[in-house]
Amino acid sequence: MDHNAQLHLLAVGYDTAIMQVVERLLNSHEGWNGTIALSREEGLARLEAASFDAVLLCVGVSASDEAIIREAAAAHRPATKIIRHYGGGSGLLENELRAALDHNNL
Repeated sequence: MDHNAQLHLLAVGYDTAIMQVVERLLNSHEGWNGTIALSREEGLARLEAASFDAVLLCVGVSASDEAIIREAAAAHRPATKIIRHYGGGSGLLENELRAALDHNNL
C-alpha cells in the first residue's frame, strides 16, 4: 500500500460506547480513516456518500442487516471488503484488516 494513501474504513455497529472505541482504534493508525455508523440506515447512507476499502460489521449487526449491507456495498463499490468484527483489542482488529485486505503495510 502506498504510504501516502488513506485506507477508508466504515464500521457499522449498534452499541454507541463500543463503536466509539472502534472508531478511536481505527483512527489511531497512521493512514487509516475510520468512520462509524450506529444503525443499518446510517451505514447504508455512508456507503452511498463515500467509497470505503472495507466495512467492519460489529456488535448487534444481524445476519439480515449484514446481507443488506453486503448487497449495498457490492452495488456501490464491488472491491469493498466486508469483515465481520467480533471485538477484541486493537491487535486483533489490525490483524483482521490485514488478512482481509491482504496488505503488508496497513
